[in-house]
Amino acid sequence: MKNLLQFTSLIIGPLLGAVATLFWEGDRYGVTAGVLIVISSALWVYGLIGVWERVAARRPWLGHPGLLLAIVGCTGGIAFGMQGFFEGIFAVSGERSLEAAAEHPIASALVLWLPGPAMPLCIAGLGIALAWTRLAPWWLAALLIAAGVAFPLSRISRTAAIAHVADLLILAAFAILATLLLKGRLDRAPTPA
Repeated sequence: MKNLLQFTSLIIGPLLGAVATLFWEGDRYGVTAGVLIVISSALWVYGLIGVWERVAARRPWLGHPGLLLAIVGCTGGIAFGMQGFFEGIFAVSGERSLEAAAEHPIASALVLWLPGPAMPLCIAGLGIALAWTRLAPWWLAALLIAAGVAFPLSRISRTAAIAHVADLLILAAFAILATLLLKGRLDRAPTPA
């Protein structure tokens, strides 16, 4: 049951994130995309924790920081989704939203700017960790690293075409990873650290 729920989380989280990009309002999330990002992040974290726990069983010094990175990254996703939601319902432009955030630099840093990069770092770091522990094939690790790099490029540039490519890379990588998890391929006996 746990593997099935984690499998579902690893599919639905990235899928909803990819669907959210289809609902961008200009170059911003808006209400619908914001809600989808919040749900995506909340669901995705469960599967990410499951994979990082398997890494931690083999290499605790690598897996436990990865667990924290996954939680912080998904928290950042929820924060950015909520930002888009509130920009949409209160009809606040992206510029005005950023100006308002700048009026509260410490709070904005803690809620948005520091957790924001944690998700792409989590994705790329997971690729590195899976390669290091040999829990996944090298090509899947490379796909995760590429997805982790493409994700912030698409969000910083606010270019829908790049975002769709990044979303498809992420979805493909996590669909494969979820399948490996469901088949028990990530449940190899741990080796000493």
